Amino acid sequence: MSGTATTFTERLRTFASDLTRWQAEADRLRIRTENALSAGQVEEDALVEVEASASLLYEEIKIFDVLMREVSSRSPTAADELAPVKDALRLLLLEVTELGTRLYSIRSEGIGREGSTQAAHRSS
Repeated sequence: MSGTATTFTERLRTFASDLTRWQAEADRLRIRTENALSAGQVEEDALVEVEASASLLYEEIKIFDVLMREVSSRSPTAADELAPVKDALRLLLLEVTELGTRLYSIRSEGIGREGSTQAAHRSS
């Protein structure tokens, strides 16, 4: 196997393991979001964490896109075979983004309830 082929293979293996890691991260964030929904409140660190995860995943997608262009220039067939990985990364980004939106919604509802409760106490 040539050095270039080995490099591509190694890079693709890295993305395969990263995909598994990102799926686990999305699962963890989903559980954290469900816990926040149950509690009716969201801690600031949860918001920061989901935003950081989305940013890192976005960067991972950009790197994968560069690799896909390199693969496609050498073998369009191989690039077609890798398309599901690209799709999976983008779906994970969508999921993480939706979890972030949900966390912000939960936080906004909690803040709205706190404001209503405080206003009720002031008027009594």
